[in-house]
Amino acid sequence: MKMVKRFDPLSVMRIAAICYGCLGIFEGAIFSVVFTLLPLSVREGTHLHRFFPLIFGGLSIVFFPILFAVMGAIIGGLGAAVYNVSARFVGGIQVEVE
Repeated sequence: MKMVKRFDPLSVMRIAAICYGCLGIFEGAIFSVVFTLLPLSVREGTHLHRFFPLIFGGLSIVFFPILFAVMGAIIGGLGAAVYNVSARFVGGIQVEVE
């Protein structure tokens, strides 16, 4: 058995930013579709700005990947730091490698 004793927080932050950024693209695409279709579900007589789907739909495809990447990097880095501190006291994660 091999033991993982330490994670480099910066490397974890890079990987987490990439992974969560990709999830953000997926989430942004979903919200973009939702905001694009939202005007179709509004009752007649209700005023919804005609640029609403363009603004929120377009911004969500840009905003969500950035938000997810930043938050994923921060949380990933903090998680790696907490793991490093706790691994000093109780040992690391044991991994069987072949």
